[in-house]
Order: sequence, then C-alpha cells, then structure tokens
Amino acid sequence: MNWIKSDLLFLPVGGSEQIGMNANLYHYNDKWILVDLGISFPDETDLGIDILLPDFNFIRSLEDKLLGIFLTHGHEDHIGAIPYFANEINCPVWGTPFTIALLKRKLNESNKNNKIILNNILVNDEINIGDFSVKAIQTSHSIPDPVSFLISTKEGNIFHSGDWKLEKSYNLEENYDNQNFLSVGKKNVLAMICDSTNAQVLGRTPSEKFAYNGLFETIENAKKLVVVTCFSSNISRIKSILDIASKTQRSVLVVGRALLRAIDAAQEVGYLDNLPEFVSLKDIGLIPRLNMLIICTGSQGEPTSALSRISKGNDKYIFLIDGDTVIFSSRQIPGNENAISKVQNRFFDKNINVITDENKDIHVSGHPSRDELIEMYSFINPKISIPVHGTREHIDAHATLALECQVPNVIKPKNGDIIKLNGNKPKVIARNLFTSNVSDAGEIVSIDDERFTSRRHALWNGYVSISIVLTKDCFLACPPKIDQVGVSNNLLMDEFLINCSLIIEDYIENNSHQSNLNDLELINKISRLMRKEFKSTFLKRPNFSVHINRI
Repeated sequence: MNWIKSDLLFLPVGGSEQIGMNANLYHYNDKWILVDLGISFPDETDLGIDILLPDFNFIRSLEDKLLGIFLTHGHEDHIGAIPYFANEINCPVWGTPFTIALLKRKLNESNKNNKIILNNILVNDEINIGDFSVKAIQTSHSIPDPVSFLISTKEGNIFHSGDWKLEKSYNLEENYDNQNFLSVGKKNVLAMICDSTNAQVLGRTPSEKFAYNGLFETIENAKKLVVVTCFSSNISRIKSILDIASKTQRSVLVVGRALLRAIDAAQEVGYLDNLPEFVSLKDIGLIPRLNMLIICTGSQGEPTSALSRISKGNDKYIFLIDGDTVIFSSRQIPGNENAISKVQNRFFDKNINVITDENKDIHVSGHPSRDELIEMYSFINPKISIPVHGTREHIDAHATLALECQVPNVIKPKNGDIIKLNGNKPKVIARNLFTSNVSDAGEIVSIDDERFTSRRHALWNGYVSISIVLTKDCFLACPPKIDQVGVSNNLLMDEFLINCSLIIEDYIENNSHQSNLNDLELINKISRLMRKEFKSTFLKRPNFSVHINRI
C-alpha cells in the first residue's frame, strides 16, 4: 500500500480507457465510496461475449471499508454491473428516484433483489457517510434524474460531474440553471472529475427540442409504417415520440423488455403521465400502416434485440415492406458500428427507408461539447482536472482543453491508477492492473480466461474430435473415430479423415508393446500427429479433443 489514511485518493476502476463500464472509487481516512458501477459492450473481436464488467477484485477486497455506492444516473454503463455483483455488495446504494426505480426492476429480473439497501437521494440532499459528505447536484442528460456529486472532505472538495449537458430536456420539466454549478465553484473545488465523451465536438450540444423538430418532420412525411429505435432509458425522447405519434394520428406499439421496464419506472416516479393505450402485438395487422408507429429496442445492433429480429424478418408479428421507415434516434456507441451497419443494410436490401442522425436532425447527445466544457470550467474553477468517461482519444482532447482553460494541474487517468489529490502536487502514486470481467453462464470470469481464447481459436480454425477404444493390452478394439466441425467441407475430407485414422492406427500398433503408456501421453502424441496433418493439408490448426476409452 503506497498511501496513508489521510490521503484523498481517486481510483478509476473503469471508464477511463473506454466508453462505458464506469466505476470510480474515492478514498479518505481509510474508507472508500464508489461512484457508479456500470457495464460496457464488447466489440466484434470479443466473440460470444454479450457484456463487459469491471474488475471487482479490488472493490471486493475493501470489505467494510467501502461505505456506500452513489449512482449518478440509470444508464447501463453506470448501474448495469450491480446485479452481477449484488451478492457481494454489503454497503448501501444511493440514487435518484428514477435511477433506483430502474435498478429495482433490474435486480428483480435477475433474481438478485436480496439484501442490498437501496436509498433515494434527492437533488440538494447531502449524505454524510464516514468522513465523506456527498451532495447531489441537479444536471441534465438523456435520462431522467441525472445528478453530479460534490464530494467533500477535510482534505478538499471534489466535483464528480457524471454525464451531463447544459441544455435542459424541456419535456421533463427540469428545474435548474447554471447557478447550480456556480454555487459549487464557490466551494473551493480541489478536483473536477468530468465527462469527456464529446471533448472533440465543437460548439454546444443542442436541446431535446432540436431532435423533436427533426423527428416530427420525418414522421409526418413518412408514407407508411414507422419504426423508431432509441435508448430505452431516454424517457425525454420517448415522450417526444409519443407526442409526435399523437399529432400525426399514429397508434403506438412498444416492443422490447428494456423499453417497457424504463417506461414502467418513469410512470412510477411521475415522468410519464397520461400515456396512450399501446397497441398489442396481435392487433398490429388491424391498423393501416400509415397510422402505425413502433418504438423498439436495438439501436446498437444488438443481435437479440427486437429491431435485429425485425430486420431479419424473424418477428412473428412485425413485417416491414417497401416504403416503410426505420429511424435510428440514437448515437452509435464506439465499437457497435459494424453491428448497426448490418441491421441497417438488411433494411436497405428491402427498400426500407433508413433515417439516422447523419441525414436528419433526429437525435441529440446527452454529453457536453467543447463550449459547454469551457463554460463548466469557468463555473467550477478546479485546481485539478481529471478527464474520465472516454477512450484515450477523448481523454487526451479533454485534457488539452482543460489546460487551455488554465487549470493548474491536469491528470489523464488510466483504469487502475491510484491518484493522490491532496498534498503539494497531485500525482499517480500506484497502479493496479485491472482486467475486464465477463458473465459466462452466470459465472464471472476474466476476459483473459482460457475458455474465450479456445472459443475464438475454434471459430477460425474448427474443431476435431477423435475417439479411440483400446483393449487392456493397448490394442485397438476398433478403428479410431474422427469427426470435424468447421475445418473444411472439401470433397476430399472423407478420404483425408480415413488417412488420419490409419496414421493413428499405425502409431498405436507400433507402440502397443508399451503397456505402461498412459492416456495423457497418448493424447498428446496423437494431437501432435493430427495437428501436423491438418496444418499441412488445410493450413489450419483446429482445436483437438482426443478421448481414450479402455475396455
């Protein structure tokens, strides 16, 4: 341990080298608090993996020194990991009402709603826990009830921005102004840990009204059925779509469990009142296509989502035809571009109109662009800037901007850096090696686990199974049985496998006198022989599974 009890430390567990998987620890007086615990999504190289989880080992090791978890908002990249580690979380969790309502539903669905104590924190509430004081500061984002946190200690005040923008969502009746942040700036802020997502984007992020107007024009001019996909938790966008549907005389069908969960949570806390009666799936065929609008999940090209299913023509009730319109009212999360493109191309092939934010003004970001970042620095006036929530490219751009804003100290963190904030000069005093985790059939394992390497290898090279039956005297009871999957469908494969079987027979007959030859030695030798044959013939190195049966 390279720190002392009185050190004020910041430790990003995740979110400082990628978009997503946000988890940030703060230390003071031998105690810790955690801000957010989210997931990230794999790219196409992480085959067979649905989500990525932060490394929980260090958090687990804190035991009762972890006083509490504070959630900035309800997006998956900020709360999505909690159900996976629910059985190991022994401290209270605080979040605003919509965030907690979403989390409760996620825990219920995963059957992990066990002993976690979930507490609501309201705007301007101040929670005193150990030697920390945590105050919720209202902001705006693409989800209801987002907050920043002012974390106060005797060694200094920290402003943790969470995800934010300065333009309010008009239809959520957000009641705040920039005085919120000006008042924080008067607290002599030591460090600002701040969102970097749009640090390379010039100007300001538009308001939700900008997206509303673009959506209204697009939907009003659509000649047939309209499908809109967006982030399920973007209740402001969903309210905009529902209002537009009403004004354009379209009935609404909502498809996707995540969407229905978010709508239910928003109703519970009062963000969605007077909802129209949604159309049921079985009744969709009774309504003229010109009068039908579908809101569905799948904006990121998720293979199991409603939109992906519709694009393949595999949905039992929803069929799109020439002249229908699909609107992607969301941004592309880095890493998802190819998955999204595949879904869109399937629609293009059917002459379905595909609308994105590249050809229509149908989406606005929930993150601050450069002018808003500059404005926030003028409000908060921190002594230290630590850009987070972004790839290295985003964080580098944010760091350069912070220096231009005359911030005295700028630190570009990496996941695992232990950064001392108090004292003469902030610096990285230690580094943990954190590895992303994966949920595999309910088991949490490292993404570097050998099973994933083996699966990727088998995907590209194929799989070979060899079964050998030996007598007690080590003679073959029958010819070896060889099966292959994914190596080749070459017409010569049958002849090749027969030849491989003969090679194995020859080896065993020539060594049958070695009665002490154990199974492991035999498996290794046969695997080497077969690996050589397959590589020379097919230029591939498949995974081998050799079974020895003795009778």
